[in-house]
Amino acid sequence: MITQAKRTLRHVANGLPVRLLQLLPRRIPIAFKLAVAMTLLLVLGMASLGLFISDNQNRMIRTQLHDFGNTMAMQLAKLASEPILSENSLNLRMLTTNLGQDEKILGAAIYTLDGELLSATGVQPDLTDDPLDATGVAPRPWFHRTAGGPPERLISFVAPATYQGVRVGSAVVTLSASQMDKAATSARNAIIYATLAMTVLASLLAYWLSRRLSLPIHQLMQATRAIGRGDLSTRIDQQRNDELGDLFEGFNSMAAGLLKKSQVEQVFSRYVSKNVADRVLANLGEVRLVDRPIEATVVFADITGFTAMSEKLQPSQVSALLNEYFSYISRACTLYGGVVDKFIGDCAMLVFGALEEDSDHAFSAVSCAVLIQQLAAQLNEQRRADGRPEVHFRIGINSGAMLAGNLGSDERMEYTVVGDAVNLASRLCSEARPDQTIIRKQLFTMLEDRIIAHPERTLSIRGKAVPVGLYSVQDIHQQDQELLQANLQKLLSTRAQQQTPQAVEHA
Repeated sequence: MITQAKRTLRHVANGLPVRLLQLLPRRIPIAFKLAVAMTLLLVLGMASLGLFISDNQNRMIRTQLHDFGNTMAMQLAKLASEPILSENSLNLRMLTTNLGQDEKILGAAIYTLDGELLSATGVQPDLTDDPLDATGVAPRPWFHRTAGGPPERLISFVAPATYQGVRVGSAVVTLSASQMDKAATSARNAIIYATLAMTVLASLLAYWLSRRLSLPIHQLMQATRAIGRGDLSTRIDQQRNDELGDLFEGFNSMAAGLLKKSQVEQVFSRYVSKNVADRVLANLGEVRLVDRPIEATVVFADITGFTAMSEKLQPSQVSALLNEYFSYISRACTLYGGVVDKFIGDCAMLVFGALEEDSDHAFSAVSCAVLIQQLAAQLNEQRRADGRPEVHFRIGINSGAMLAGNLGSDERMEYTVVGDAVNLASRLCSEARPDQTIIRKQLFTMLEDRIIAHPERTLSIRGKAVPVGLYSVQDIHQQDQELLQANLQKLLSTRAQQQTPQAVEHA
């Protein structure tokens, strides 16, 4: 039982420092640190000054007491030298009695050369073991205890009584050292109280001053947090002609640079794929992306009859129409992990599996094409109801080996994919009819258990000995329909939240 109790106490003792550390705040404000540092400096300064003043005052009081005692003893010895020789006891008693009337003097005595007491008044020291053989004035401290009272510290001053250069006796004057001690204690207490009062005032002043000094730091900290939250328009509107002013100016310049960089990134991401933009911006020292052979899938989506449609619309209406549908295509491509390679007139080129590894890029491309066709069908219902011309897409898809990388010059380049598989996808798009998605037989064979497609015809390609078998994609199988319909609803809900440019496009 005792052993278990010892173990418990030892466990509590070991865990106590940890709990105490847990009670400490994780972050101590700089204003508190400055206040503590300034208060400690002021307290040390006041304490040192108080000790210096107290020591000087004690020394001065002690010096005054000794000077007074020595003077009284020497005066009594001078007056008593002749009565000692003449053995005039009456005169000696008058000297000690008159001197004893001074309230500062607690005792006065006159001794012969042999130490015999001739006259005394008040309290006297015990000189049995301390004969009066001194040739000069010598203060002798001792304690006197009164009945029922505490002992009182006294100091006796002895001066030799001489007549014509011959010592004839001694004079003893006793003063109270307790008065000196009380005066020193009173002075020390006054200094302590003054030091404490000044310490409190100095602490308050130090805290106020530290808050004033740390206020710009708090402003900088809040502005930094705002930058971290993404508010790049944050600025510190405070003019100072010191180092903090230079720091504020540097912060504002940094925030302006970050805002400009963010705006450039946003604009850059609108002209190229976001994934390409992220890779380029992440390695600005080496802009050129490495050319590499890949296995990917390319989708070409073209608006049929666009030339005839654009002849009936104003240029602003044509631009609004293309922007609307290209926005849908871009979002649909992103939903299935692809990137928009480029827009060519009224045709969009999408790539799946180029920048990021995607083992299912072929099915993602076909799903994206089905999503685009179903979305276009939904939008055409509304366009027919509004009396606007319908928009129909023809889509060509092909998978295979291609080269991904930068094409262009040092002044201007673009990230794209090239190769025979890309050219064939473009050709399949041109062979498709409105609302039709065309793939070749090899792709259908690979995705046969996941898509619904019907054989279309064969196509002879220049430079190829074997004609290409074409399949028309109708839909995807049921197991992937849930995701397809969810993505379709996302695109339609996004359209409902945005302002439809019907007034601009309506002829």
